Parts: sequence; C-alpha cells; structure tokens
Amino acid sequence: TVAEGYKIELFASEEKFKDLANPVQMAFDNKGRLWVATMASYPHYRIGDSKPEDKLLILEDTNNDGKADKQTVFAGDLHIPMGFEIAHDGVYVSQSGSLVFLRDTDGDDKYDTKEVLLSGFDDHDTHHAIAAFCVDASGAIHMAEGVFLHSNVETVYGPVRATNGGFFRYSPRTKKLTRHAQFSIPNPWGIAFDRYGQDFFLHTSGPSFSWMTPGTVKAVYGANLRAPSLLTSNSVRPTSGLEFVSSRHFPDEVQGDVLYNNSIGFLGAKQHQIIEDGTGFTTKFRQDLFVSKDLNFRPVDLEFAPDGSLYVVDWQNVLIGHMQHNARDPNRDHVHGRVYRITYPGRPLVKPANIAGAPIPVLLENLKLHEYRSRYRTRRELRGRDADEVTAALGKWIPSLEDEHHLLEALWVSWGIDRLNKPLLKQLLDSEDHRIRSAAIRVLRYNADQFKNYPALLQTAANDKHGRVRMEAVTAASHLPKAVGQPIVAAAQAKGVDKYSDQTFKAATAALDNKVFSGARERPVGVPRHLKGKDAALFRKGAEIYSREAHCATCHQPNGGGLPAAGFPPIAGTEWMLKDDERLIKLTLKGLIGPITVKGVKYPGQVP
Repeated sequence: TVAEGYKIELFASEEKFKDLANPVQMAFDNKGRLWVATMASYPHYRIGDSKPEDKLLILEDTNNDGKADKQTVFAGDLHIPMGFEIAHDGVYVSQSGSLVFLRDTDGDDKYDTKEVLLSGFDDHDTHHAIAAFCVDASGAIHMAEGVFLHSNVETVYGPVRATNGGFFRYSPRTKKLTRHAQFSIPNPWGIAFDRYGQDFFLHTSGPSFSWMTPGTVKAVYGANLRAPSLLTSNSVRPTSGLEFVSSRHFPDEVQGDVLYNNSIGFLGAKQHQIIEDGTGFTTKFRQDLFVSKDLNFRPVDLEFAPDGSLYVVDWQNVLIGHMQHNARDPNRDHVHGRVYRITYPGRPLVKPANIAGAPIPVLLENLKLHEYRSRYRTRRELRGRDADEVTAALGKWIPSLEDEHHLLEALWVSWGIDRLNKPLLKQLLDSEDHRIRSAAIRVLRYNADQFKNYPALLQTAANDKHGRVRMEAVTAASHLPKAVGQPIVAAAQAKGVDKYSDQTFKAATAALDNKVFSGARERPVGVPRHLKGKDAALFRKGAEIYSREAHCATCHQPNGGGLPAAGFPPIAGTEWMLKDDERLIKLTLKGLIGPITVKGVKYPGQVP
C-alpha cells in the first residue's frame, strides 16, 4: 500500500529478467536508463563453487509505458558489488576489498577494461564492505563502511587506515582517498546530499538518521565519534537507501523531505520533514510512503528518475540477517529481485532534462531545474566535457544569474572540472544565506592549495554569526598544522557551543593535538546498589555483552524499549523479564523463536 494519492507499480522483476537477482543499488545514467547492481553470490563465495557472476545491469523502458522491456549486461563477472557510481567516462564499482573502474571503450554498453584503483578495504564481513556510493558536487565518491572492519588502503598519497565504521571520500580527479568521517555506527547504508551540499546518512543496523558534517574532522585511527540521530519519532531498523524528495511530480508540501527504506518488521519507506534547527537539523515524521505485507519484500535503495517518479529496488529475500542465520543457510534466496516505480497521478510527470550529448549552454540551464537528480546528472555530464569550453561558457552564464543557488551550482561546476572560479567563491563566502556560506566553505576546504590566505578565510568563517558556517571552518581547520588550526577552532568556540557542535570542537582540538578523542566512549555502567563485589563485576560484564554491536541492544535498544514499529519487542519492565527467573535465564542463553505477546502487543518472533 502507498500513502494517499500515490501509486506503485512493478517496473521489472526476475520473472522477465532472470539476471535481476538480489539487486542492491541502482542509479540512472545521463540517458535516463536505470542501472542496477545485483549480488546473487551474497553473502560469500564458497571455494569449489563456480566463479561469482554478480552483475551490473542496464534496464530500459523503450516504449515509455512505465515497464522495463530491455536489459543489457554491462558487467557479468563481478563479486559483491555493494556500491557503484556512474561517471562520465566509466563506472566505479566496489569489488569486495577493492575499488575498480570499468570502462566501455567501444560504446556497446559492455565493459572492455577493468582497472583496480585501490585495494585494502576490509571485506571479511561482506555485509559491511564499502557500499552506498554517492558523489558530492565535485564528483568525489563517498563510500560507507561498517563496523568490525579495519581497512588499510595503499594510495599514491600514502596509506589510509580506518576502523569500525565510517566513510571514505575518493576523488577521481586527484586519485586521492581520505577518511571523510569516522563514527561509532554499525553499518551505514545510505548517503545523501541536500540542496546545499550538506551530507546525511543512515546507521542501517541501528535506527538512526544522522548529519555527517559534525564528524568530518580529521579522522584519527581508533577515534570513532558519536552520531546522534535527527529522528524524533517512528524509528525502525534496519534501514537502507536514502533520498531527498526533489521532484515537481510529487506534492509541493513534501519537497525537501527525506525518504529511507526499512527491511525488517516494517517493510516499506518512512518519510520525515527536515527542519532547520540552529546549527543543525531536526525532523518531524510525515508519513509511511509505502509499506508491503509481502514478508520477503526488502527495499534497499531508492532514487528519483528523470521523469520525477521514484524507483525502489527490492532485494526480495526470505533471509537477510547474518547475525542469526548461517551464511550457507539453504533458505537464502539467490534468484529473486524486483524494481518498483512510484508516481503521484494527480500531478504531471516531469519532462526529462536534456543531458546526454546536450550543448554546454543547455546543460548550464539545467542547473536551474528544481530536481536535484537532474542537476546531479548534469554536473556529471559537464565533468566529461572539455574544461576550457565549460569554463568559457560559465563566464558568459554567470553574469546573467541572480539566484544565489544558481551561482552555487556554477561554483560547483567549476570545482568539478578543476577550474575553480575564485572570484565567485569569494562572492558566495559573503552571502546573506548561511546555507550558501556553509557550502562555499566546503568548496574552499577542498581547494585550500589555491588560496594563499586560506587560514585567514577560515578565521573569518570561524567568526561567522551562524553555527553551521563556524562548524565548516572548524572541521577544515582540524586538518591544518596545530599552530595554524588551533586559533581558528578557538575563535569559533568563543562564538558559542551548542549540542550540535560540542563534540566537533572536542574532536578537532584533539586532532590538532595529535590525540585520540572518542565521543563514543562507553559511559560507566550504573550497577544497582545492592550488588557488591563479584556480583557487581558480573553485572558489568553482562551490561557490556548486552551493549555490543550485533548483540541484544542492536534490536532491543540500549534502554530495553525495543522498536515496536519495526517488530522488535521491548524487554524492560515486561513480564518476560520479571515474572520467572528461570525463564529469563533460558531466554538470555538460548533466545526465543515464535509468536510472542509483550505488553499486549503480538510479535511474530522471527527475525529474517
């Protein structure tokens, strides 16, 4: 079922396209075709089996009836392609412990060359390997990595090390890999940028949706920061796939809302309003956009199409967990997969933007469009054009612009083609809009070598009247030598600290001092007063086990309140915990499978 006024239809399934098995991520190219990564070999390759044949598919609707009718296998020899990103000259794909680049040299929509760009990403738990690729305004690829992993990647700039949850940023232009942010999070599987370039992410195994910027200080190995959730209600887990509503085909009042999928218990997508809240953001639940009664429905990714409709990828599997089911469980499905299309019939579809092969002036005008994904794909097209020609066209286009967001788009294009428009950057640093100033500081951060007065510009931003601009200055300053960066952080701190920036200041200060700060350090366990000695020590051990990732707290939550909306019952204060000590011991040691009623609510008692 879908929210009132919406309609959902099947776009493609394994019944017509047998290669559409266990789809995991999707993206539309500049021609408007849907690309889907499939992972029938998940979760592992078993020695002795035939070689994996995971795929990167291109699905097309050639007669515009809303159904796929053509399939092309761009790549058919992949293994665990947890993430991919289409570029102007090829496709970047995760391959277990490597990032590879596939190129089609003869235009037949099948890759001809494979280049291993980087290796050393930890993949011993394939469920957590680099995934959920998404690019920023410059074309740099952001990749999520889960807990339990310890990556050591050799690059031409030196080794990049990372541990236990966070994000990488890889710039195809400079070939530089950085640890973009490092959080104490379970398995992030969803990255999205808003209209002004602020990045957000999902925790996936946890029920949280968080803002990335506070954690983008210089990453210190072993220091994982907290990632507070912006959600105020309707939390579910495990989540996967993140997208902002930016389509004139959808109602006006929902523009800017955030959408994310959930694949256990609640099988559908939650929709929340994003609300400015001082330095940061908060949310307000709006609606369940869609929900299914099919217990094998596993929505894992979603993206707006060129015509403004929303596409959803369905992993379609009876089992998805790797904590409670053997990797070789015969019930794992390796053949099914679906793609759905969501429309709002009361409003017209959007006319797809002219992108692939369009003249540069037409592409620049595309950047005025409301739809984020049209601008996203247009910037990708421009990055593939002759940089001098794009720069010349920008020079003619910019003087005609009055809307500062259009100017920001022009700045982003110049950044993406490595012809940064410095006068425009300086102009936007003085904008009256804090969102524009914040975006300009982000661009400045990644082009610091082009400005001799870079520290002075950060110092000015550190004294900005808005906390978000100051935060951008602080995260940038954390990467500088201590003598240069510390005064910038101190200036920003003197302007005021709030709940969004407190941890950022502490982490930046520690990084400049070359010390480890971990905002996620565990709080001391509160032991009941009547427990002493060995009993108190045993209580602490139990609390530590309860709180471990992939243990009790993952589903039942740290406070024992569970996630009823996702099908995970509470345990705190329930009859199952308090009524019978012997039963409690058995539950703790062996668990429970089967239907169960807790506080008057029925639960299926079966985790997929």
